[in-house]
Amino acid sequence: MGCGGSKPAAASPAVLAPAAQPAPAAQQDKILLTEAKPEEAKATTSLKIQIASAHGLRSADLIGNKSDVYVEVEIEGKSDSKVTTAVVTGTASKKEGAGENDKNSVDVDLQFVGELKGYVAGDKILFTVKDKDFMTSGDSLGKATVAEIGFGGKLVLEGAGEGFQAHLMVQLGDGT
Repeated sequence: MGCGGSKPAAASPAVLAPAAQPAPAAQQDKILLTEAKPEEAKATTSLKIQIASAHGLRSADLIGNKSDVYVEVEIEGKSDSKVTTAVVTGTASKKEGAGENDKNSVDVDLQFVGELKGYVAGDKILFTVKDKDFMTSGDSLGKATVAEIGFGGKLVLEGAGEGFQAHLMVQLGDGT
């Protein structure tokens, strides 16, 4: 306690190893900003989309008992990925084997093959079926979402209209 000639070793900055010293706050921020985020670590690619046909759609046009059908496909949350089929006109009719209370519905062959750019594993694919109108942006005929790559088959549409059981025939990916 007095005027002794020895000093405690811990008080000397040279005793601390450089790794044990905390980085200044500005450097800590830089470290956090340069760490890879999980979303950025995933590789983006293109996803092949095939839409063969649409079935059981309601007729949306007031005149002619028909619908001018097209499908918009996009990666959910990535509107710049959107691809659209050509418009195909179909006339509503009673289906073979339909019951007395079943409604007339529209079936169309779309035969569409497209590619969604910017796909990342785990993305959800949104299908929106619409009726092309020249005066409006198009009536919705149903929607469906798929998150399973390699899905192929009947994709049931929600919001197709009361009494309609509409669906698309689709394939995501190569189907192997």
